[in-house]
Amino acid sequence: MDKKIKEMPKAELHRHIEGCVRVGTVIDIARRHGLKLPTFDEGELDRIYKLRAPGASLAEVLGMFELAQASFVSYEAIERITQETLEDAYKKENVRLLELRYSPDFMLKNNGLDWQKAQEIINSTLVKFEKASNMVCGVIIIASRNLGLESALKTIDFTLKNKKTVIGFDLADNESAYPSSLYRSAVKKLHVADIPLTVHSGEEGAYGQVAETITALFPRRIGHGVKAADDPSGRTVELIKRAGITIETNPWSNYLTRAVPSIEEHPLAKFIKAGVRCTIGADDPEILDTHLNKEYQLAAQRMGLSAEDIKYTLKCAVEGSFLPPDKRQQAAKELAV
Repeated sequence: MDKKIKEMPKAELHRHIEGCVRVGTVIDIARRHGLKLPTFDEGELDRIYKLRAPGASLAEVLGMFELAQASFVSYEAIERITQETLEDAYKKENVRLLELRYSPDFMLKNNGLDWQKAQEIINSTLVKFEKASNMVCGVIIIASRNLGLESALKTIDFTLKNKKTVIGFDLADNESAYPSSLYRSAVKKLHVADIPLTVHSGEEGAYGQVAETITALFPRRIGHGVKAADDPSGRTVELIKRAGITIETNPWSNYLTRAVPSIEEHPLAKFIKAGVRCTIGADDPEILDTHLNKEYQLAAQRMGLSAEDIKYTLKCAVEGSFLPPDKRQQAAKELAV
């Protein structure tokens, strides 16, 4: 089973660039730029840098990104990290459709780098990688809720400016403190410009937040969404299904952030049984010590997904992708869905 999963062509719709910085790269960049680290020993830093057991809360887990955030200190570093992210997905996980996402305000706020130049570097790196491989890819821009509404508005305007090189927009971070209704007016610009929207929702808090996200923001996809399964009436899951929304599930991430009490209790199988469109993702592979091979193994061995179920998630990934039709068609051939 492990060999079969490793060789299987895969799709990933939910992967943060900030969560893909290799430990060795953190050390190299720190040395080159004189940055402080808890240790420069790769083995020791690996133990500090990666989360391997459930954290106290989503907020605590998000706080672990500081070392990765500090690594985006130059345009050269941005290019290197993006290139390595693509290489890891393609060579180690056999990913053939990859949507990356990043928050420019979070990634760049402490180093004075220009958002536009950073976006151009990320996009050019993706374009070059596509030409040299049989993987299709694109980038989604994130507004980090915890940086405030002004930051979100700035990020939306930046996304509109870069419509030609951006495939979608995402709202991420603490949903309980910054509910979706706050952004009702802000996202209208995105809908007018026909920029697809995905929203981190139902990762923490209560299932009512997922319904609020759907009715206030009208997203095409929802990141995580696990709390929707807590609705005893089943109405929230039915709302997702009726709206044709694709859920980007991230099982190991949800376990580590205590969104679910165990892998076995993750609602992915329940979503599939209910006919909800859903995909499997790794979220932040380096920081969460995971990858798509591991996520698929968990789905098959601990959540009881069949080969047909996994194939269904791949089909949902292609159909729910924000990439243009020609790239989705190429991915469909690669994934045989």
